[in-house]
Amino acid sequence: MPARPASDHRAAPAAVRLPRGRHPLTQQAVAASQRVRLLDAVARVVARGGYGAATVADVIALAGVSRRTFYEQFADLEACFLAAYEDGMRSLFDAIRGALAELPAAPLEPRIRRAVEAYLAALASRPEAAWAFTIEVMGAGRRALDRRAWVMAQWVARWRALQTLRERAAPGAAPVSDRRLLALVGGSEELVRETLRSRGASALPGLADELAAAAQLLLGIAGN
Repeated sequence: MPARPASDHRAAPAAVRLPRGRHPLTQQAVAASQRVRLLDAVARVVARGGYGAATVADVIALAGVSRRTFYEQFADLEACFLAAYEDGMRSLFDAIRGALAELPAAPLEPRIRRAVEAYLAALASRPEAAWAFTIEVMGAGRRALDRRAWVMAQWVARWRALQTLRERAAPGAAPVSDRRLLALVGGSEELVRETLRSRGASALPGLADELAAAAQLLLGIAGN
């Protein structure tokens, strides 16, 4: 059986529970904090026991909110999980974007390497979320698969942007289709999934060499 990730007790600062009693936060700020806690909790619950076994009761217990608060935010468990998945993927894209901003004029090879390293580091920093959004999402139903297709399209668009830079630098270079870019994205995710299953999230940064080399090969960029 797959080795599920060990519990990750490192909550992001935004997910910290609010102080008891009176506090100066607005109702909107309170609702935003509760939402962040619910998104964090659903990822952990799904990672620990599987999407099929997850319940709203499990999520609200971990998040420290009431059932009423949950249903004020989400229609059901599926809606909560899908929101967490999309939020997690947007955070992942932001991490990659931030890493690349440090190399605005760099050649493509180091940009590819930096993007891959940022991707793997972000996943490794949240083992339970990585498991939930890479493995469990595959069995979370049709809507989850539709949302994953959107995520894959975002990945393709990011690789397409790098491919465009390559074409500008080398006008005679052979074009790369979006289907090939999707194959790169899917293959990379499968390697991540297998590493999570067999070795755990801590091993993900060690994939940087292979993923960067695969990207350079598909994009037609000379590498070491």
